[in-house]
Amino acid sequence: MFRLPLFAITLTLITPISANAQQKPIRPLSETVLAFEARGYVVRSAEDDGRTHEIEAINPQGRRIEALVEAATGEVLTERNDD
Repeated sequence: MFRLPLFAITLTLITPISANAQQKPIRPLSETVLAFEARGYVVRSAEDDGRTHEIEAINPQGRRIEALVEAATGEVLTERNDD
């Protein structure tokens, strides 16, 4: 009879749970768009690559901007003028 060491069984049971625990849920692109619109931006286009959201918009001062947003948290990583 073949027996696996206890640590091998434990590792097998823990690994899938740990892998899933590290994945952050991704906010829908629509939530990011709504957040920009609530701040007075006019969103012209929005793209989702799975990790970030790219927003092209006109800010409240009338300037065209391009923003990169962390999809998991909604944090604006960069916002720059889009010339």
